[in-house]
Amino acid sequence: MQAETYPHIASEQFELLQQLSQLIESVRIIDNEPLWTAADVAEYLRVGEASVLKNFCYMPGFPAGFRLPSRRGLGSRRWRPADIRHWCDRQAGK
Repeated sequence: MQAETYPHIASEQFELLQQLSQLIESVRIIDNEPLWTAADVAEYLRVGEASVLKNFCYMPGFPAGFRLPSRRGLGSRRWRPADIRHWCDRQAGK
């Protein structure tokens, strides 16, 4: 984004637009992260995988994630990394 291309926008507004553009781009990068398995969530939380599947999954407010389809019915559970990080941030604020 070049300031000369938008001469009708004040410099402060242009700087804010650039910052907003960078934030939007950073969100796109986060959304492109691979989904996490229970093992990935466990590693991030520094707990055992069984703890994630037997305890955390049933805690109120913990991201539900979703199950991938498989030939034999319900597949393994997956989570979006951003959902897990957001949950951790909320826990830190309590």
